[in-house]
Amino acid sequence: MHSEVLIIGAGPTGSTAAGCLADHHEVTIIEEHETPGLPIQCAGLITPRAMPEFARGSLINKIRGAKIHSPSGFTLTLDARDTKALVVDRARFDECLFHNSVDLGAKPLTGAKVRAVKAVDGHVRIEARVENNIQEFEGTVLIGCDGYRSIARSAAGIRGPKHMLSGFQVDLIGVEHDPDFVNLYIGNKVAPGFFAWSIPAGDRVRVGLCVWKSDDLPSVYLKKLLSRPEFRGGKKISSSAGKIPVGIAKTAICGNILLAGDAACHAKPLSGGGVFTGIRGAQLASECAGRYLTTMQEVELRKYDRMWKDDFGRELASAFRIRKVFVSLSDKKMDRALRMFDDPEMLSLIRDRGDIDYPSSLSPYVLKLAPKLARFSPQLIESLLK
Repeated sequence: MHSEVLIIGAGPTGSTAAGCLADHHEVTIIEEHETPGLPIQCAGLITPRAMPEFARGSLINKIRGAKIHSPSGFTLTLDARDTKALVVDRARFDECLFHNSVDLGAKPLTGAKVRAVKAVDGHVRIEARVENNIQEFEGTVLIGCDGYRSIARSAAGIRGPKHMLSGFQVDLIGVEHDPDFVNLYIGNKVAPGFFAWSIPAGDRVRVGLCVWKSDDLPSVYLKKLLSRPEFRGGKKISSSAGKIPVGIAKTAICGNILLAGDAACHAKPLSGGGVFTGIRGAQLASECAGRYLTTMQEVELRKYDRMWKDDFGRELASAFRIRKVFVSLSDKKMDRALRMFDDPEMLSLIRDRGDIDYPSSLSPYVLKLAPKLARFSPQLIESLLK
């Protein structure tokens, strides 16, 4: 079977790419699981930019702020006073994007496990297991949206992530939670190298965390977190685990293979979120693939690297440097850092100018604290200035 575009992965990234191209090109979207969106491996917290109008049926809750809890028990409340994030039913969200791409003309193939990807004579050939049979598919362009264990990335010879976060999450019922705020917990005894969270999601609360080191078990730290008073009495109704690749490579393209989303290591190092950058990367990759299919000029594909780097790549690189600084902080320094932001002027700036997708927009204002930050962590100042 030949298609102009082959897409591996029917998560938000792959479905977005398919939807962008299916109007004018033959597109086949290949998904390993029978049902896109399952199993769930995401907290389901996205920014408004990542929510297409046709997927609003997956919306569960709107978030206007965060309460950040330090190791010593100090709490910093960030209240934007309007919606900054959306809580979604992630399975339904993925399903909406997938069916939209099919409605636009993409050919779906679910329950197909890709075994091999090979570039051959200006085309890409995929070998996949479908219902215990091996089938081959050929395309002019391949967009790999197949997650952190990307076969497309391996076939392209592109370096993997600089680091891999490990996460674990449970859904609880019977727990009281402010519906307007997420809670974030930091500290080396809570979630070493990252943070823990609780997210109000309708009739349940999603509680989870990620850890930085591969030898730290997130399930062990989550068990400790669930012993906090605010979670006692809650009943676990589901759990999920996953990996988050952080630290971008120099390129997300090799020949006529393009990568987007977790396959391209485009998750945010500060928050772990990847839906917005995945969707945005898919839009840019599709734009380049579409121009290439029209002109057959390889330069059109090569533009993809410049486009994603200009759009969000520098943001991810800066965030990775900052994350590495925080990994080295003691609990005492984390507490001090959080207290530095408990200033009326700074809180006002965060409320008015803060952007979850582009947090470096706050750097010029954060540097007003430079004298304190320089004493606290010269490396942090350097990261903000780059």
